[in-house]
Amino acid sequence: MRLIPLIFLISILPGCFIGPVEDFVDQMDDQYFADEFNNIPTEIKPYDKKASIELIWENKVGDNDINNLNLIFSEEFVIAATSDGSVRKMQMATGETIWEKDISEEITMGVGGDFENILFITENSYLWCLDSSGNAIWKIYIDGEVLTSPVVNNEKAYVRLADYEILQIDLKQGDIDWRYAHSSPSLTFNGTSSLTFSDGVIYGGFGSGKLVAVHQKSGAFIWEANISQVKGVTDIDRLTDVLSKPIINDAQVYAVSTSGDLTSIDRRSASIIWTRKISSFNNIAFDGFDIYLTHKSDSIYSLDSKRNGKTNWRNADLQFRRITDPIIIGGYIAVGDFDGYIHLLNSETGIVEGRAQISSDVPIGKNIHAIGNNKILGIDLDGNVFFMEVKDILEEIAEDNIDEKTDIDKNTLEPTEPTEPTEPTEPTEPTEATEAVEAPTNEMCDVEEGDIRNKGNRKRKNCY
Repeated sequence: MRLIPLIFLISILPGCFIGPVEDFVDQMDDQYFADEFNNIPTEIKPYDKKASIELIWENKVGDNDINNLNLIFSEEFVIAATSDGSVRKMQMATGETIWEKDISEEITMGVGGDFENILFITENSYLWCLDSSGNAIWKIYIDGEVLTSPVVNNEKAYVRLADYEILQIDLKQGDIDWRYAHSSPSLTFNGTSSLTFSDGVIYGGFGSGKLVAVHQKSGAFIWEANISQVKGVTDIDRLTDVLSKPIINDAQVYAVSTSGDLTSIDRRSASIIWTRKISSFNNIAFDGFDIYLTHKSDSIYSLDSKRNGKTNWRNADLQFRRITDPIIIGGYIAVGDFDGYIHLLNSETGIVEGRAQISSDVPIGKNIHAIGNNKILGIDLDGNVFFMEVKDILEEIAEDNIDEKTDIDKNTLEPTEPTEPTEPTEPTEPTEATEAVEAPTNEMCDVEEGDIRNKGNRKRKNCY
């Protein structure tokens, strides 16, 4: 049934769109037929393994039933919280607990801030601030629902409220410096867009498809841009909230709405540079060239920011598996899902090349983080913080060979019996020197410095 309308559309629209037909069909499939099968999760498919994921450590912080709790971390430490009121500081290298704090209230959002100001929200709408040792500095009542982690920027705390308000809070006393209020539509997702800070400006997504810029020092309004228009006849169709965290790229800011567009906006004028029809509930990832996002049906896209959001690839192998925000980890895009899997997709092709299941039937929390180029940090809905390492298969083989060679060397340490000296041989006549052999070349290396697909700084795999 799905193919009939698609075939009809294709038959009447020859030459009306740019790009291959299959890309058009894929996008139509996501946009119009994503709910056809009652959102049944796609079964895991076999794949050609080229990377492995190894668990370094895990540490159960407490009991948890909230999907969007966050972590704060550095090279040395990790701080996590769970819904039962547990807060814990751990060593990054080993997962060893340094201290733990039991809050007598349920934690609903956090942790955020930094290691000197650990912030979280409790069920009775209090914002807590702990110091680096886990001692409470202050707590204040927040008049409104908080659905994003509090953040610290330029020695101030910021809280985003569900009714489209932003609060700036003094970190020393917990006093509210200013409050920015934006009108909200009658029906929204209770805004969950995290805030982005750049050059003294705060960017946040709001209801009715609006992206808003606010002066960081005063909370004064600067501009707003419509990145999605209200469409459709049903209430669900008319939801166009911006739930993703805005991404900054020089003079541009990118944001995506729940039922509308991925949009590139000029930061100075708020004018629209380009739009791409696509919808997402999650944050987007950006490497300076390509944008990676998950469609609301859980298809994963790579889009070219230099070519108005043109599709590089689309992977629909994980549809309706309730995947996490995508993250960039080396040459892979990593996502978690509802069944405790972490999936690795090749960032150039979109093909799954690695996978590991942490715990069966336990969803991965929405927020996972890339640590360096080969490690992943996250928390699941059982309250387990996990730290994993990503390895290419070739790298693993090399390590195994080194270990094997080490074992061989260990086994040949016994001294051998001395042999009888041999008679010296007559010197041979010197032979004529042969011509030097020219080193092999590879035409694959001859690429332009700014080649977009080569991303200007990547070495071709086939270069000698």
